[in-house]
Amino acid sequence: MFSSRTTIHCWLTPWSAASGWVWVRATLAVALEVDPAVLLIVRDARGKPQLGGALNDWHFSLSHSGGWALLVLAHAQAVGVDLESPRPRPRLLALAQRHFTAAETDILHSLPEAERLQAFYALWTAKEAVLKAAGVGISYGLARVGMAWRASGWDVHRFAGALAPAAAWQLHRLALPAPLIGHIAWCGPERLIRLMETAD
Repeated sequence: MFSSRTTIHCWLTPWSAASGWVWVRATLAVALEVDPAVLLIVRDARGKPQLGGALNDWHFSLSHSGGWALLVLAHAQAVGVDLESPRPRPRLLALAQRHFTAAETDILHSLPEAERLQAFYALWTAKEAVLKAAGVGISYGLARVGMAWRASGWDVHRFAGALAPAAAWQLHRLALPAPLIGHIAWCGPERLIRLMETAD
């Protein structure tokens, strides 16, 4: 079992649809020192996978894109992760206008075209990570998770509904190999993040 239960552990690995969940189960089992065969993974009412049985105080989140996956594990803390491998979006600003706040869309519009795609995906992953940590789907509304543009990127700003206040949330962009973009989010005090890369 991990010695530090206040650290959020994160794994980056190549992803295969055929064997991905085998890797998830094996990785969680090693981290939690249990037999993969007895590791209980169940789904909540919204279909979100979670650990059951004696390990239900551990929380994990998974995201995969572009042949890569991010898996995060935290103790006594719901956590969300989102990963994207940016691809061209010919109607990027129209998509932003439909899903993001007016202020966020204005920021994207003001950025040089060379930076706009990266900022769009950074914003998307930040919002998705929050929604995953909250246990709600995208239908909750991406625009209800308001972000502000800072020198270091996007940060929490104004959340609506049950997710408010934004100040209660932590949001961290992970240092990933290009072109990958990923964020981790949780509602609670600051924690350390440990990122590990695996070969398979």
